[in-house]
Amino acid sequence: MTPSRLDRAARSGSRPVRAARGIAPGVLFLLLLSLVLSTCTTLRDFAPGEQAPPAVAAERWPQAEEAFRRDRFWLGGDGASSVPLGGDRVLWLFGDSLIGDGKSRDRRQALVVRNTVAVQKGLDPSSAAVAFSWKTRAGKPEAFFPSKGETWYWPGSGVLVRGRLLVFLMEISPAPGELGFDASGWAAVLVENPGDEPGSWRMTSLDVPGNRFRVVVGSACCFVEGGHLYAFGADASSLGAFLVRWTLEAAASGDLGRPEWWAGKGGWVAQEKLARAPEPLFRDAQMEFTVHREPALGRYVAVQTGSFTDHCLVLRSSRSLTGPWSARHGFYCPEDPGGILVYAGKAHPGLAGADLVCTLATNSLDADRVLGDDRLYFPVFVRGTYRLAENRPH
Repeated sequence: MTPSRLDRAARSGSRPVRAARGIAPGVLFLLLLSLVLSTCTTLRDFAPGEQAPPAVAAERWPQAEEAFRRDRFWLGGDGASSVPLGGDRVLWLFGDSLIGDGKSRDRRQALVVRNTVAVQKGLDPSSAAVAFSWKTRAGKPEAFFPSKGETWYWPGSGVLVRGRLLVFLMEISPAPGELGFDASGWAAVLVENPGDEPGSWRMTSLDVPGNRFRVVVGSACCFVEGGHLYAFGADASSLGAFLVRWTLEAAASGDLGRPEWWAGKGGWVAQEKLARAPEPLFRDAQMEFTVHREPALGRYVAVQTGSFTDHCLVLRSSRSLTGPWSARHGFYCPEDPGGILVYAGKAHPGLAGADLVCTLATNSLDADRVLGDDRLYFPVFVRGTYRLAENRPH
């Protein structure tokens, strides 16, 4: 079954599940290109004086995965972004998710919804409890963040801003081509009471400005620093990484109408004053990646997967949020059973249990394989330890 037929099946409430995430039309060309580039861009030597990313020793963390496999109804989900909610609570945001009837764990009997959320209690995922949430209508599961007409939402990232929760969403539209979908824009919702359970949240959909650059704002990550909210995003064609910001006053009130973009030598520029897209902070990003500050290193660290054919988790770093950023370097490569897509690599700095906690998503273009193999389509956890002696300046 092709990805486009899978999407039609998902919209009709029958057989899931989409085969890949966040790829623009032209994906076949990009996949072929990544076959050529993946080896030389992931593992490489650095020229004298070039800033290298931090050294990390990493391994798979299966104990952390168990909490996401215990639910009777939630049988797997895509993406996996985390948002610290304060105390020992962590929000998880998932894209397409498989919801069963609670009696059988056979995915062939499950329905797919476009997005779900979960709340983890306990910061160490290997010992935490996770409770999943979605909407229901007429007794059937539906997306937590409802679709709008023919488009639907896959969650990007989220952040607490002065006690309110801001969630960025990727707007996805049907499109011609093999995959049958395209990232067409972005959206956002504001939750007034994130301390309550998700089923009781009071959510407001925000008015957000589109951009002619096709950058999906907030698809990657967002965080508060100083007096601003920063959000990273990528464009759906070249996968360059871009950075926008708002004042905290505007973000907390849900006013995202006047973003400023980092424009390199031009500094921060209001969107309405941009004649063209600014140069990206770095290229060869993915639609989903994370950036966070590591105090022990004194650097910002960006984490992503290499590409759909380069399965390694890779990272790069910078002394400044706006760069320059180092070249990327692989630090964990999962075992490749063949024919698997690996994507949505992310770090989760709000979690405990390791210096660096990451997840990645696994999927397949073979729908029967996804439905029959429960090793796929659950979050894969990786834990890493920084080799601080190797990270000291020479």
